[in-house]
Amino acid sequence: MVYTLTVPDNYGYVVFVALGLTPLLAFAQGNVSGLLRKPAKVPYPNPYASEQQAKENQAAYKFNCAQRSHANLLENMPQTMIMSLFAGLEYPTAAAALGAGWLVFRIIYAYGYIQSQKPHGKGRLNGSGFWLMQAGLWGLCCATALKMI
Repeated sequence: MVYTLTVPDNYGYVVFVALGLTPLLAFAQGNVSGLLRKPAKVPYPNPYASEQQAKENQAAYKFNCAQRSHANLLENMPQTMIMSLFAGLEYPTAAAALGAGWLVFRIIYAYGYIQSQKPHGKGRLNGSGFWLMQAGLWGLCCATALKMI
């Protein structure tokens, strides 16, 4: 059986951001965490350094920040990818732009979390604009759904 799916012009950008660049970011952040594991002296299968290790060893603290940043990405990635793909059916340019903005803010978030000297990982807040991008995608999804009703 043959199925035909018609997508709007510029939908390729949505797919590129959602299914190309987003997994690439997850791969890159996973590698950063992996590279920071050895200096932190956190053996597998432990996902994080203990609180005591992080207090005594800056490398362990940095590893925990990288791990948490990556985990937060993985927690938000599925719905963002799905929202981009769905919203892009009606608003491809806006969905691709919001998705790209989401990636930029995620990079700023990770960099601030890992590299900032601010206590308690507060450097991550510089990239918290990704929440606005997600909210925009959610709004476009709602608008697309309403058009389908």
